[in-house]
Amino acid sequence: MSTVWKVTPIKDLLGQLRNPPREFTPVPFWFFNDTFDRERISAQLEDYVEKGVNALVLHPRIGIPEDMPYLSDAYFEMVRFVVEKASRLDMKIVLYDEGMYPSGSAHGMVAAADPSYRAKGITITREPGPDPVIARLSGGRYLVRRATEGTIRGIHFGEDDGEKGAPAAADILNPKAVALFIHLTHDRYYEELKDYFGNTVIGFFTDEPCALGRNAEAFREWADGMEKEIIDEGGCLKELEGLFTGEENATTAIYHRLIKKHLREIFYGALSRWCEEHGIWLMGHPAESDDVEEELYFHVPGQDLIMRRVSPETGGLLEADSVQAKLAADIARHLGRRRNSNECFGVCCREKIPWYFTGKDMKWYLNWMGIRGVNLFIPHAFYYSVDGKRKQERPPDVGPNNIWWRHYRYFSDYMKRLSFLMTDSVNGAKVAVLCDNNRIPFREIAALYEHQIEFNYLPAALLRECRTENGMLCIRDYRYEAVLNLLGGEYDNRIREGKECCAATENGGAVERGGGNAEKAPTEKSSPAKATSTVKIVHEAQAFITEERRAIRTRSFSPDLRVAHLYKEGTELYLLSNEGKETIRTQILIPGGEDILCVDLWKAAVCPAQEEQKADGAELSLELRPCEMLLLINHGREAYAKCIGPEAHAESNGPEERERKREAGEGSDASEMPISATADPAGNRAQAENWNDRFTLKSREENRAEYVYGFHAEALTGDESFEVTGEEMAECWCNGAFAGVSFYSPHRFEVGPHLREGENEILLAFTGNAANQYDNAGLFFGLGRNHYESL
Repeated sequence: MSTVWKVTPIKDLLGQLRNPPREFTPVPFWFFNDTFDRERISAQLEDYVEKGVNALVLHPRIGIPEDMPYLSDAYFEMVRFVVEKASRLDMKIVLYDEGMYPSGSAHGMVAAADPSYRAKGITITREPGPDPVIARLSGGRYLVRRATEGTIRGIHFGEDDGEKGAPAAADILNPKAVALFIHLTHDRYYEELKDYFGNTVIGFFTDEPCALGRNAEAFREWADGMEKEIIDEGGCLKELEGLFTGEENATTAIYHRLIKKHLREIFYGALSRWCEEHGIWLMGHPAESDDVEEELYFHVPGQDLIMRRVSPETGGLLEADSVQAKLAADIARHLGRRRNSNECFGVCCREKIPWYFTGKDMKWYLNWMGIRGVNLFIPHAFYYSVDGKRKQERPPDVGPNNIWWRHYRYFSDYMKRLSFLMTDSVNGAKVAVLCDNNRIPFREIAALYEHQIEFNYLPAALLRECRTENGMLCIRDYRYEAVLNLLGGEYDNRIREGKECCAATENGGAVERGGGNAEKAPTEKSSPAKATSTVKIVHEAQAFITEERRAIRTRSFSPDLRVAHLYKEGTELYLLSNEGKETIRTQILIPGGEDILCVDLWKAAVCPAQEEQKADGAELSLELRPCEMLLLINHGREAYAKCIGPEAHAESNGPEERERKREAGEGSDASEMPISATADPAGNRAQAENWNDRFTLKSREENRAEYVYGFHAEALTGDESFEVTGEEMAECWCNGAFAGVSFYSPHRFEVGPHLREGENEILLAFTGNAANQYDNAGLFFGLGRNHYESL
């Protein structure tokens, strides 16, 4: 890729990192779960905007009073108020299509309107009764189709799993039931809010639809007419017994493929078309982390990072769910979708303590998702109310009811910066890893991550959209030198000939939003361009582990270092992240690098790297602590000096200055936050002394501990700093001036600007984890043991 280096793009890039556009806001699940109160809602939304949150998913949640039935006039009085208030605040709203989840039942209203629309499935029984018999099995047993009695989680107390009032699940493999669901929900929302569609209302969120409903483990999905379809494809209905015994066979393989096809075409296809026709996005996510063709219907492909299934403790490479963030991002890349999303942090607690989720956890997960390409973060969740039982309904609250809320601008701006970088950019992957429905290589390609070799997942369903040119497989902005096929030799011809049928993507075009220009999904009528040569196919990941394929080159093996090589707005970028437990210290070589800028995305701090020019690029020292991320800009130093440098050196550090003003009551806005020069974050930062033993305990009560250190200072330089170890959130004041906040150990504070010759006093305040407040967890907090180093 040829790149023209100019001063203006660097200036614009740094300017947008300094003041990340509102378009890239986090879009949290807002649990509306209590009595409708206009003043309370107004105050919360205004507070969200002040904290840098400019959008939300309006999610009806358990705890809504019974005098506000789902989709009633009283319910829509609340919905209209929220949307109108959001419009006045220039916020965006994503509507949620169910009350509560999984999607497709309209809080039981579909089944109530017609009992034949209740969720159905097949099961094994000795007494078939009036139920249709699918097959006679050995031992006097029958495979029959009947109502599953499955339910969904509702929005009122008494409607949760296993409770008497849990709403009935609908048969989302029945087109008539799905049409009724859309009429009851989507059409009603549009009738009430049509003036806001396409401006304030940008999408509809559908949540892990399930054809059986919950608590229906004895059943397997079924759609009308599948008996004939299975037989026509050479299957034997008796072999479906394997669905219940775990003995997979040729017929169960046919079954799985047909069920997914019906779900896509009947449910996802209908929702996607409705959203397109009404000028908004279909958002949300399918049920499984490795679902592929379902994602092709989403205008914003999405996934759900939940229950610590991807774990910071293990590095997030070897779990089956570890494919989810990159898979959704890569599908968006290959479809030309501008955004992809992740509903993140849901029930990601430690040690099975519901509220035990830390600031370090949140930052680790953001880094993990961001470097894989996620560019729309949906935090799960912000609670409207934590009164009574509500605080224990799928905690933790990761926003307004947690300990970091007063400093949340750090997190919201960080998410905006990551989203900005991963939008309208192209990564440098030269390797495509072939994947198919629920067949996504992950353990086999872990070594690619560990050797900083970029790749993109390429669904087999999109091979028809590819073309080959000069030995490369090409799709949209991506040109792959080789395809890694770990799925079996039968896929090789599909790669070479582009024969894969894309019937699953007949949903049509995506929607233009927020300056985006998402193109239409491929259709069955599409045809590949004529091949000019044969693409290279490789069957072992180890074949790709060569020096020339690495995004950057490290002097020592650094298996926890992740790299994304990006091209954005004519600028070459390298995003680096440490996903491990130890600090990474090594020399790195940027191929073709020259005049490198380093950007700390957390603090919006930028400075030239101290590099050594080599014949094949720029070499510099890298020091990257656990949970840290660093952006390198190639050929940026001259532009920085001309456009940003002088002003930056004159300004104080951004987030700390904003916090200082807020603490002093002066008022501040992150739009004024400057990019400033700082010690080189790529390995040349000044070492800070540990001051743990200098502080004495001043007070300790409830969930807060304060420590003080008084001392006499002379010959100050203005760049003094110190570190302490301790748990959990630490805030620092120096001579009464706010000097910063740190969310995990070791906590580092720059106090030089606030020190004076003579007597000085530093105050440290530690706030314990929210689990102490909501779970009575008794977790340690304050100066002392460095527990998080074990993360």
